[in-house]
Amino acid sequence: MKKWIITMTIVAITGGFGAIHNDNMNEKMNQAVTSVKSFLPFREEKTTAAQKNTVPVTLDHVVDGDTLSVTFDGETKAKTVRLLLIDTPESVKPNTPVQPYAKEASNYMKELVTNKKLTLEYDAGGATDKYGRVLAYVYADGKNINEIMLKEGYARVAYVYEPNTRYLSDFKKAETEAKKNNKNIWSKQGYVTNNGFQE
Repeated sequence: MKKWIITMTIVAITGGFGAIHNDNMNEKMNQAVTSVKSFLPFREEKTTAAQKNTVPVTLDHVVDGDTLSVTFDGETKAKTVRLLLIDTPESVKPNTPVQPYAKEASNYMKELVTNKKLTLEYDAGGATDKYGRVLAYVYADGKNINEIMLKEGYARVAYVYEPNTRYLSDFKKAETEAKKNNKNIWSKQGYVTNNGFQE
């Protein structure tokens, strides 16, 4: 309908320009298109990259503070989801003792995602890592869980690899806020390092 309106208007405007030079005709047509678009009672809605890369999922169980097991619509086998750009203390890693605040992070994650409407958002990079885990930002009832874990001091910003950095700036601000307020992992002097967690 929109294209038809534009086309008919152009025809009406340019109908008397038969003797005008082609270059001038093209210019007039471009002006006509711009003019018509400006008066149309609607606008084109652009779908963002984030909207294109979101998918609803159902929680199977919480693995730990930065990892979930979920099922996708139409599938029965659960898949592991690793939350992008964050890292929490280890509670289930083989041959690794449970680290301070690991259980707290895991329990808080359970509070955030249990019985909630979950959505995954993929970034610009690959959707899976070398272990076959899905890489995503997780939303519970519309709230970014990755960011909340950082803001509450249960996670640190980590595993930053381009181009999966859509919310890096926001995440760093959330981390800084938690650190400033000595929340959870940040309350233990020297515990958080660039390489993980040091007891």
